[in-house]
Amino acid sequence: MLKSRIASASFILIAAVLHFWANSALSLAFLLVSVAVPVVLFAQVRLAAALTRVTLDVEPSYQLGEHCAVRLRLVRGLPFCLAVAMLSVRVENSVFATVEDHTVEAALSTRCRTCDLPVLEQRYGRVLISTDSVRLVDPLRLFCARLSLDANYESVLRPAQLQTEVLLSQTPQAHMFGDSFDNSKSGHDVGEVFDVREYVPGDSMASVHWKLSSKFDSLIARQFSRPADYEVALLACGCKEASDDVCNGVASMVLSLSAALLRAGVFHDAGVMYEQQASFHMVDDEASRAAFADALLATPLTPSAYEVSQVLADASLADRFTKVVLVTCFYDEAAWAALAQTVDLTVVVISADEEGAASGSVSERYALFTFQARGLADHGHRISL
Repeated sequence: MLKSRIASASFILIAAVLHFWANSALSLAFLLVSVAVPVVLFAQVRLAAALTRVTLDVEPSYQLGEHCAVRLRLVRGLPFCLAVAMLSVRVENSVFATVEDHTVEAALSTRCRTCDLPVLEQRYGRVLISTDSVRLVDPLRLFCARLSLDANYESVLRPAQLQTEVLLSQTPQAHMFGDSFDNSKSGHDVGEVFDVREYVPGDSMASVHWKLSSKFDSLIARQFSRPADYEVALLACGCKEASDDVCNGVASMVLSLSAALLRAGVFHDAGVMYEQQASFHMVDDEASRAAFADALLATPLTPSAYEVSQVLADASLADRFTKVVLVTCFYDEAAWAALAQTVDLTVVVISADEEGAASGSVSERYALFTFQARGLADHGHRISL
């Protein structure tokens, strides 16, 4: 803007010199026009600022890979306005811990009252969009007027949806009183009564054997067949060292695997890395899966792959779970081999390129699947667990 003002002042000075030298009607007209143009633009910008009001429209959620942009909307303004709206927007992403400032321009008029602003990056997570003002600038960039627009908006950028199918070697197909039972094995049918025992606080009242309890002075509870020992953990292992596409791919794969497991009837614990530990959420219905998705979209990524490896080395994973599915963005075969000694392990790697997707050795101790981040949502995926 300073350069434009210097150029305009120089233009007026040249016009004045020409008129002083020529002293003609044409030179006078040229001088008057060079002075009148800035005056008209100044008045027009001030009038537009007095009569114009704009707002921002922000959707509560956007899908990566689709059109996702905030919208600048003109509420009222001049019927004919030469001013251009310049908007300064700050976008903060809680997952990637990034703060980005954008300055965008939009030509608004009463005929074109809305304009999409591409200020959102292709990164999943919960974002805060804030702005404090809008500036109206004339086409020659000589004058500007500030409009108040102090607003904060929250939105969620959701990872791309994947078509994923899981093939299970062991499936708990029935659930009762908080336990999972494998109907494919003899002696694991919830219709069978494995034993009876005295009722203890915390037992479901539906398990009380009322006829047998009537013969004793205390309640007798039915103990159904033994629950299936198949505790599944699904863990997202993204980190800031990976590219944005890879981190987006890890989040997409974790959410799609959780949905596929739930469709297959497998209750599981879905976890995210936070502060050098794994935080798990029990997923046993669509509501709990949505709660896990909300946690994933708000939890900051682990800074480095080394910190993720330290979490995987923790013995508590083997103590709590029978089956562990890791969705990661890097290769750490030493950590996987150590973990595979104590649990049934499956590793899903999201790689940045085709060479990375083809690298790595397949150990007999664990199953390894590799996918390229780019184009991940364009194909269906099948993973054996």
